[in-house]
Amino acid sequence: MWPLSAVAIIYFDQITGSYASASLIFSTYILTQSLAELPTSLISDKWSRKKTLIMSGIFLILSGFCFALAGNMHSTFLLFLGALFWGIGDAFNSGTDEALIFETMKDLRKTEKYDIIFSTTKIYRWLGAALSTVIAVPVIYFLNLNILAWVSILPAVCQLVICFFFVEPSNYEPSSSSALKHFMEALKQFKENKKLQKITIAQIMNYSWGETQYRLNSIYYNLFIPLWAVDIVVFIYRICSSIGFYFAIFMRKIGLFKMAFVSSTFKCITIFLGLLINNVLSPFIISASSLATGGEHSAESALLQKEFSDTQRATMRSIVAIFGGLLTTVSFYVFGLIADICSIYIALSALLCYKIIISVYYWVLMKQLNS
Repeated sequence: MWPLSAVAIIYFDQITGSYASASLIFSTYILTQSLAELPTSLISDKWSRKKTLIMSGIFLILSGFCFALAGNMHSTFLLFLGALFWGIGDAFNSGTDEALIFETMKDLRKTEKYDIIFSTTKIYRWLGAALSTVIAVPVIYFLNLNILAWVSILPAVCQLVICFFFVEPSNYEPSSSSALKHFMEALKQFKENKKLQKITIAQIMNYSWGETQYRLNSIYYNLFIPLWAVDIVVFIYRICSSIGFYFAIFMRKIGLFKMAFVSSTFKCITIFLGLLINNVLSPFIISASSLATGGEHSAESALLQKEFSDTQRATMRSIVAIFGGLLTTVSFYVFGLIADICSIYIALSALLCYKIIISVYYWVLMKQLNS
């Protein structure tokens, strides 16, 4: 729940002066997160799930403070510093939250229902994100983006407070091996598990696409509607995402790989239609593509968790995130550069082609591995 999220790239653009530079802020965030994934996941596996999430909350508050202060001082440096803290904060969270859910389900002897609980938690996450846009609209309309940046610190503070009430799973067993040995054991499992390798490729491609598409969408929306209305469209996007995670609970019956393929294909079709008509209706049509987000994310998470070992669960998830982050770093800058040199329409069209490739790869996995 970050009220500034939907229009962050526009806020960064106002300070840096170009979409490529604004995209570079996101690239810095993703690169930092990727580099921090390994040490933070080792901390999670060897120390505590709860304490790791508390550390995440602290760094996210520092990030929000830097972003807000950057607007007052018109400082690009503070934006990059904020991106640095943001990346570290999300790295502490990455993998740990899913591991906490899975291990809690293991405590309850209900691991077969992990994907249902995962979808349910995401429903509330997207409802919270939708609420953040409700906060953002009047702030942007009556005030400005800089005030919104300051308001956006409050949800991070609330997140930190909630983390103190988490309960460590009773089956959580900190790894007794050294950090290097622990990491090498996780890499060995990746090397030996061909199925995990194929699922990982799909996940990192889809992650890089999703992050880039989401950040650039607001620029395209702003071509047809005023800035304050962009958050209304994002509100619809997030409500659709929440609904999508609800239906993902029932979609699991068709199989996880098929679930991912159908969801990805739906996104391709809706985004294509939105770009095809290219008018004031486009933002609303494209936002409807998020109805498939639940199916994609739930299927990917469940497929990965089934292949991870208990003692390296957070570390293995973070290894996936590292590769996803590196690819996303490149994706942010490349498509931001395309938007600068050509147009945002061309950039989103190129992203659509990327998404079609991902959908085809899901189809190949569905035929090969047939979950």
